Amino acid sequence: MICKKCGELISDKNKYPSDSRYCLSCGLDRSEFIKFRKKTLKSLRDMNLESKIIQTKYLIKQAVHEFGIDHVYISYSGGKDSTVLSHIAKQIYPNILHIFSNTTNEYPETLQHIKWEIEENGSNILVVYPKDKSGNIWTFKKVVEYYGYPMFSKRVANAIRTYQHARSPKTKQNSLDYINRNFKKYEKYITLPISDKCCDKLKKEPLRKKAKELGLNCAILGLLASESYQREKDWIEYGCNVFYVRKDNQCRPLSFWTDEDILEYIKKYNVKISELYSMGYIRNGCMYCGFGVHLEPDSNNRFQILKQTHPKQYNYFINNFGDLMVEFNINVC
Repeated sequence: MICKKCGELISDKNKYPSDSRYCLSCGLDRSEFIKFRKKTLKSLRDMNLESKIIQTKYLIKQAVHEFGIDHVYISYSGGKDSTVLSHIAKQIYPNILHIFSNTTNEYPETLQHIKWEIEENGSNILVVYPKDKSGNIWTFKKVVEYYGYPMFSKRVANAIRTYQHARSPKTKQNSLDYINRNFKKYEKYITLPISDKCCDKLKKEPLRKKAKELGLNCAILGLLASESYQREKDWIEYGCNVFYVRKDNQCRPLSFWTDEDILEYIKKYNVKISELYSMGYIRNGCMYCGFGVHLEPDSNNRFQILKQTHPKQYNYFINNFGDLMVEFNINVC
């Protein structure tokens, strides 16, 4: 095995003990880099709200300066984070393009908020829909039937999908070993229809397709690094503005904000957000998404709240996916 960074051959004598992908020297360097980046993120999070707003505007201006106002867009979900991002961005660029991907699995309140933004708040929002190669609408149900259900977390679902679609016994065993090392308690679910492809098919691909069609080169995203381990890890590696590093250029100017910052901004500047948040929900993602539901209170998870707030949508969910929830050990009653 060779070092991921320098290419040196790794042996027992020069192996970095905490990460076998690196030689000792590179492993130590990376460890220091990660410590520095974590301190940097903490210092950014410790800033007051007004300082964060200034920094966020600077990051947005960087993206516009790099690609031009006609080649950037806000990836808009209708949630409180992207609404705060929109509110800030429009102070600098009032007509900046927003693109909303209607996943066909949206809460009615999210769609109502999008309508209000367009018709009453003057937001420049383009709505796109997920379609298959034949031009037919992808629905959540079709994606689940074809790929599997988005359950537990993206990392867990990806690991299970990789295991299920391994093309050789060796790859299958490697996938199983990976699950055992990192997600041992989820091993019992490896034969169930679980996948991380839903977000790609219903949200990311329609956005990328429309961006390519319009000649857009950079997405401005309202992501918070605090939302997940993976997002924080990604910030430590790449920071807020990620240009010319990946296939898609990204500006993530709220990365160092916390949920408390978002709520403070909404209150201070009287920002209108979706009515969904006044109904007991803390997120506005896809109605039937299972990512993170197992971490919610067993008597008050998103599906149990759905039963009270949206009985029609809940009945559809139970009729189509209720049996799967039983297999996933998720209480939806």
